[in-house]
Amino acid sequence: MRLLILGTAAIALSGCSFLGLGGQKNNTQYNAKTGYYGQQAAKPASKSLCHSGNCLSRWNIEGGLGTAFPAGKNIITASRTHNVDGTDYNSISFGDAYSSSFRGELGGSYALAPNTKVTVLGHYAQADNDGSKNWGTVDGEQLTGALTDYKAWGGEVGLRQYFKPVDSIIVKSFRPYVEGRAGVSRVNDIGLTGVQLDGVDVTTVEVPLYKDSWVGTAAGLVGVETPLTKYSTIGLETGLRYQSGLKTDTSALGTSSRLGGLNNNQGQLTIPLTLRGRYRF
Repeated sequence: MRLLILGTAAIALSGCSFLGLGGQKNNTQYNAKTGYYGQQAAKPASKSLCHSGNCLSRWNIEGGLGTAFPAGKNIITASRTHNVDGTDYNSISFGDAYSSSFRGELGGSYALAPNTKVTVLGHYAQADNDGSKNWGTVDGEQLTGALTDYKAWGGEVGLRQYFKPVDSIIVKSFRPYVEGRAGVSRVNDIGLTGVQLDGVDVTTVEVPLYKDSWVGTAAGLVGVETPLTKYSTIGLETGLRYQSGLKTDTSALGTSSRLGGLNNNQGQLTIPLTLRGRYRF
């Protein structure tokens, strides 16, 4: 009888273990090298979220703070100004016109696979003007003035592809990635202020150059991520971003104006440098 009771108890315990009713609670741990959560579950995991018992963290919140360095294109190009007698203008690049810049991003991403994410990020960008610049000469007199600050906001959609994690000495490991993005940006109007000829004020009001308008954006980015906590990562990102040309404002600088044609921007190239964070659910 004792052997029968012991045998029955052993069978019952093995059945509970098989059904997941006994032993320790479920244990979930993120695997930074696969992008999955390793899960010991009582019930089979959903096929849409898990593969071979490893669950993929689908939804992420992302954000970044950084700057952008000019990489080409002028906000004023002398060769495209109107050929007016007595004028000799200088080209002014974005790097010359603006001293520093800031860009902040916030949004989310969704994992299509362990190494592939779709990103949707909103952004705000600002660059401070670098003071009065030499714009050239008008009838032999020096023309000087400053641009108003650059401000823009908008959004971009991207596709990010991760590569195999690499072991590191400084951090435990880091995971490189590439990403392509496209979107739109709303750029505030830009004008010319403090206009002077040989140090004498020409006008005390702002001369409009570019209208407040939407422009297209596209970016090719590369970066690395490393785990910060169990559910978060931190990374560094750079690349190349293109912005299409600003919309010309001809309300003051028409074809008959001596300053006409100065508002001839046809695009902007920048090299972003962003410190990025990501939190996964």
